[in-house]
Amino acid sequence: MARAVLKAVPELLAPEMKVVYDPKFIDCLSAHIARSLLKDYRTVVTAINDFVASKIETDEELRKVLSMLVEIDDQSLLSRILLPELVDVAKLRYPHRDPQIDYEVLNLVETLYKLVRGEALMPVICGKYFRMVFVRVARPEKIEAMLEPHIRFVKYSLSSCPAIESIYVLAAGKSNIVAAKALEEPLVRELKSMGYRLKEEGTKRQEYEAGYKGKPRMRLYVCRMKIEKVSKP
Repeated sequence: MARAVLKAVPELLAPEMKVVYDPKFIDCLSAHIARSLLKDYRTVVTAINDFVASKIETDEELRKVLSMLVEIDDQSLLSRILLPELVDVAKLRYPHRDPQIDYEVLNLVETLYKLVRGEALMPVICGKYFRMVFVRVARPEKIEAMLEPHIRFVKYSLSSCPAIESIYVLAAGKSNIVAAKALEEPLVRELKSMGYRLKEEGTKRQEYEAGYKGKPRMRLYVCRMKIEKVSKP
């Protein structure tokens, strides 16, 4: 069962991933997802752990990647940000394999890891395949005053990387979520003034409960805005 699940995970996510991405990274991702899915089946998890011990833990870089995936998943950003981005790019790139993409995948993982740990000072990714900016909304004391710095950050990010395709707005806690939702309308206006518009798939919002910085349950929010450049401001 363990072998079957490990092989099935990338097929279930997107078969294109096995061609586009580094097989070692796919092994890490599959092992983490398989252990999460089958955590109630001890013998299967033991078999998966044996695979991890033989294929992953002997490689320092892979061990580091697996550790980061665990922390990213603790805040549910693996299923809400990392996997959707990986699947989208894999489907666009298939069947071409470019080693450059391996560096960008690791950069995305490291950025999300720093984001969940509160260590991402400039959470912007501007690569050949992945182009996005992350806005972590906090300090809910004065909502109106707190929105402008986030808008300035997005403007700065777009001026530095006009090809950005996704804006992620994240928040934890009810007050911060209110602020994050309030940010959307002025941000869309600012994007329009800069010559951007929302793509057809528009905006996807997810509000849910999950672990957060040691707390077992916290109300969390992730909003993805897909954008495209249409004209000069």
